[in-house]
Amino acid sequence: MLILLAASPLETSILRKNMTNPQILYCGSIQVFSGILQGQNVLLSHGGIGQVNMAMQLTRLLSEYTPLAILLCGCGGSYADSGLQIGQLALAEEEIFGDLGVATADQFIPLDQLNLPQTPQLAPIIQQSFALNSDLLKWAHDILPNAACGSFVTVNRCSGYTDLSDELQQRTGGICENMEGAAAARVCAEFEIPLLELRGISNPTGTRDPQQWDIARGAEAAQLGILALLENWPAE
Repeated sequence: MLILLAASPLETSILRKNMTNPQILYCGSIQVFSGILQGQNVLLSHGGIGQVNMAMQLTRLLSEYTPLAILLCGCGGSYADSGLQIGQLALAEEEIFGDLGVATADQFIPLDQLNLPQTPQLAPIIQQSFALNSDLLKWAHDILPNAACGSFVTVNRCSGYTDLSDELQQRTGGICENMEGAAAARVCAEFEIPLLELRGISNPTGTRDPQQWDIARGAEAAQLGILALLENWPAE
């Protein structure tokens, strides 16, 4: 079984419409959907918007189910130097907690560079970035050769103005900004479940101009990408 995961129902509308033999289950208080999609047994769930919601729901899921892999899809914002346009696809090589740390007047210090006292027997060691499964990534890029591959940056505060967008891009080398991916990567690492993250670009970062946003198009692109991946999923 594969788990398909997105933050919001908008980002799974096409997937749910194409699912056959759907059944509604519950994970905590949240509905999840079990069924067949492109010939694959899938469990589809929504993690909620933001890192805390995603981590909470994914932890619930992986406490009850052990999937072959998790496919995380949704919208993302492109950084200026990525070359990505609205409706294009991006695959994550790694996920970075982009604003986890301390901002001073002249620099940003990532949390894992603050030399905070840590006791691994009592709490997980701080980790600022997580590499995603390289085998899954290579396979997915063979199926979706036009998708850009690179670092994704997860933030609590989206880059709604140019200076912040440029700072995050330059500091992380990221191509795509989102609000959940690093949290999902952290949970998957804890449960030792392979993660593949695919996002459709819905907007450039650095602006709140509604004329430059198309969330529906970004969501559609990501879901069509997921359908293509499922159609070509290797036989066991």
